[in-house]
This record gives sequence, structure tokens and C-alpha cells, in this order.
Amino acid sequence: MSDKIIEKGQLEGSFTGFNNTDTVFKFVGGNRWRQAEYNYYYHYAYMPDAKVIYKNGSYFLLVEGIEETVEVISI
Repeated sequence: MSDKIIEKGQLEGSFTGFNNTDTVFKFVGGNRWRQAEYNYYYHYAYMPDAKVIYKNGSYFLLVEGIEETVEVISI
């Protein structure tokens, strides 16, 4: 089964990477996703392209310019 893209667009403002389960990612247009696992990874980008994919029963955030992904939940 292939990955399904749930949302694709730009993140609002400054992106500083992944941190903890309090970290919220907001897409231009208003949809918000909260990090669902502890995974610290620093990367700075301003309004990067990003997408949320559904894979193996979970949602993951992929941000342009980094290979690291993080599990997220819709809020």
C-alpha cells in the first residue's frame, strides 16, 4: 500500500525543526498538526514546503530540505 498525501502546502512563519509533543505545526490556510512523539531535530527554515502523509496507520510530517520525519496528529 502506498503512502497517501493528506495535506500539502507551506508551514506558516519560522520552522525550527522538531522538539516534543507540545510542538505545533501550522499550515498556511489554518490546518494545525501537533507532534505526537519526542524527536528532537533542529533545522531552521522560513515558510518551508511541507506535507502530511498517512502511512501504516499513522500521520507523518515531511518538511522540504530535511530527511527526518516526525509523527503528528491533527488538532
